[in-house]
Amino acid sequence: MSSIPALLGDRGTELRADSGALVFRRLHEEVRIPLAAVARVHARGRAVAVELRVPAGTRPVPYRIGGVGRASAAAFAAAVNGSVPQPPAGRAPADGSALVTVTPRDDAVTPREGTAAAGEEDAEQLQPAEFVGRCAMAAAGLGLVALAARVVIAGDHVSRALAVLLLGVPVLLIGRLAVTTVAMVWNEWYLPRHGITTEARPLLIHGQVAYGYTATDGRIRPAPTYGAAHGTTFQVAYHPKYPARAVVFGSPGQVLQLTVLPTVFVTVTALLCWATLALAQPAAR
Repeated sequence: MSSIPALLGDRGTELRADSGALVFRRLHEEVRIPLAAVARVHARGRAVAVELRVPAGTRPVPYRIGGVGRASAAAFAAAVNGSVPQPPAGRAPADGSALVTVTPRDDAVTPREGTAAAGEEDAEQLQPAEFVGRCAMAAAGLGLVALAARVVIAGDHVSRALAVLLLGVPVLLIGRLAVTTVAMVWNEWYLPRHGITTEARPLLIHGQVAYGYTATDGRIRPAPTYGAAHGTTFQVAYHPKYPARAVVFGSPGQVLQLTVLPTVFVTVTALLCWATLALAQPAAR
């Protein structure tokens, strides 16, 4: 494979062929991809994408490197595609992500910090639920300010409007906690049933043991550890579309135990919301 050119991309990334595998180096980790795990390599202008083999019905998430030469990208893709072994006829292709090896580099502190330092290409995708939650919090904050302003406009004392604001802020904060804990319980129920289950393995980073898992996109991510039986490995379940959303694979009884906290937060939020509206009642007359 010595005829396959090495690709040097932006942000210090590198993609090269080495002894029957592709080695993808970036700031926080080194990824070794055996050719048996590769479905196809695509060259698009100055970018190259290595697409892994995935089980039927799963959307492949490729490794990408940008900022390379156009001629080098085309030559690399053509050479690797010509070297990729084809699966035996009649047999389903292997899951490429299970063959990928991810090794944190010495200059990485944690998988999450390395991901953030790698730039926008490695940033986690914003989940729709998180986006809706942020918009709802912003709308609720504006609504609280509008309610306090209405108290003043109605001719009431400014002190009552200030009291509305002081009582409304805890409503927003505790309401946010209520939404977060409800989402946590939902993930605990949903992901083990509809997500992808994999193993979280211990990683030695600067002399400290952390746990991480490798998703179908080949990236290593920090694994949640609450409720996990710490040992050599434990199972986690993550969302197929948003691999950073993961939970420890647990029992249904564990989900029932977690419902206590969101129930308390929702109840307190409802009571404080009622008290805030009651305090602003004169403005509604």
